[in-house]
Amino acid sequence: MSATKDIAEARELLERAEHESDPEQECEHIEEALILLETAEDMTPQQEELIANVRLAYARRFLNRVARLKKSTFETWSHYLTIVEMLEPEIDTLAQEDPELAEHRRAFVAMWGPEVQAALERSQKS
Repeated sequence: MSATKDIAEARELLERAEHESDPEQECEHIEEALILLETAEDMTPQQEELIANVRLAYARRFLNRVARLKKSTFETWSHYLTIVEMLEPEIDTLAQEDPELAEHRRAFVAMWGPEVQAALERSQKS
């Protein structure tokens, strides 16, 4: 598939994810889109810049979205955590530039992060 088609399909998947009510389906669309962007081949410099901009813009939107999660199941949180990990370079950049987005990331991780860390520590002691 050409880079142009990959980019167009990724953008369509991200748009679909925005309107998805099922968090698992939403994350599947996002993951698929990010994989398409990561594996696009034979890109022009303009396409490389477009992909970087799409990833950065989506990372911003995603951080704002997860900030609205007040409570979630661990399963939902872990789906979103996968996306946070996939967008880590962009999220790090945004968090350094914008304290509000840094707080969104911190609050999201804090939702289940301490429990996960405690479970990991318990399993390492066993």
